[in-house]
Amino acid sequence: MDITFKLLDVIIFIGICQGIFLSLTLHRISNHNQSANKTLSILIALATLMLIGRFVYFRFLNQWIFQWSLAVDALVFLFGPFIFTYVKRLLFKGNHQFKLSIVHYVPFFGMLFFAFYYILTYTKEAYYDFFLHGNLMLYFRIISMVMIAFNVFYVLRSFQLLKKFKLAEKETFSFEQTPITYLNFFLFSILTCLTAWAIGYLNSLLFAGELTYLGYDNIWVAIPVFIYVIGYFSLKQPELFRISIEKERNSLKKDRLTESDSVLLQNKLDSLMLNEKAFLQNDLTLADVAEKLQTSTNNVSWLLNQVYQTTFYDFINSFRVDEFVKKVENKEHLRHTILALSMDVGFNSKSTFNKAFKDNMKDTPSNFIKKHQAA
Repeated sequence: MDITFKLLDVIIFIGICQGIFLSLTLHRISNHNQSANKTLSILIALATLMLIGRFVYFRFLNQWIFQWSLAVDALVFLFGPFIFTYVKRLLFKGNHQFKLSIVHYVPFFGMLFFAFYYILTYTKEAYYDFFLHGNLMLYFRIISMVMIAFNVFYVLRSFQLLKKFKLAEKETFSFEQTPITYLNFFLFSILTCLTAWAIGYLNSLLFAGELTYLGYDNIWVAIPVFIYVIGYFSLKQPELFRISIEKERNSLKKDRLTESDSVLLQNKLDSLMLNEKAFLQNDLTLADVAEKLQTSTNNVSWLLNQVYQTTFYDFINSFRVDEFVKKVENKEHLRHTILALSMDVGFNSKSTFNKAFKDNMKDTPSNFIKKHQAA
C-alpha cells in the first residue's frame, strides 16, 4: 500500500513537533538517568533534524536543496555511536560521562567531506545534471550500504552490552528492572528500522523498486513513530540500578574466604533468610544483604557462586517461591489473589514471579494450586 505524499508530509511534520518537544524535555529532566537522557535527547534531535531536512526536501525540492541534502544525510553516521553511548551510560556505573573516541566518527566526517566536495566543486545545475546521468548512482549505493552496516554494527554491540548487564544483574539484584524491557524495545525498534531500510535498498537494487510499499519514502514514516514511542517510554523510566561488572567479576576469581569463614558466613546467610526472612523486601539487593551480614558484597557473591552455585537473583527468589507455597498450603490463596500473594512474599512483578515459580517448581502457579486443591 503506497503512502501518499500528503499523508507522509503530515506524519513527518508531527514527528518534527514531537522530536523538538521530547529532545528539550529529556535534556532538562534531573535525577532521572540524567547523563544517559542527555545522549538520548541528542539522538532524538538528530532524528528531528533529519526529518526537517526530509520535510523541506519533499515540499520545496529544487536543485540547491537537492545538492545540500547530501550533507544532511551525513547525520545518519552519528546514530550508531550515540546509540551505543546511550546504552552504556544507562547501564553501567562509572560510565555517566562515557564517550567514544573520534575514530568512531570518521565516517560522519568522511561523508561531510564527500558532500562538500561536490557542493564546492559543482554548481547546483551541474550537480543535478551529473546525478541525472547516473554518474553518482554507484557512490550513493555504496554509501547507503555502508550506512546500514555501520549502524547495525553499533546496535548489535549495544545488544551485547545489554546481555552482559542482564547476566551481571542476577548477581546483584533479586528482581528484574523494568528499564531493561524498555531497552530491548528501544534496540529492536532501531534494528527494525534498519532492516526495513536494508530491504528497501535491496528492493531498489534488485527489483528496481517494483515493491512500492518498501520504497525509501515510506521507510521515513518509521522515524516519527520511533521518536514518539521511545521518547514517551524514556520519560516514564525510573532511575536504573547500574552495575560495575568488571570489578565484581575480577574479584570473584579469587578464593576470598577460608573454609571456616565460609561456613560462618553461610550460617549467617541461612539465618537471615529463614529466620529474618530478608527476602520479603521486594527491592532487596546484594548490597543490602552484605550490609545485614556485616561483610562485603564480594564475599557474598563468592559464597553464592562457589558454595551455593547459584546467582543472587535465583537464590533470593527460591525462598520467595517456598514462602508462596507455604501460603498456598495454608489456604491463603482462597482469600487473596495469586498476584497479591506473590507481592506478599517479595516479588515486585507478575512476570518475575511466574518465571521464578516455573524454574523452581517446574509448573505454573495456577496449575500448582489446582493440583494442591485436588490432592
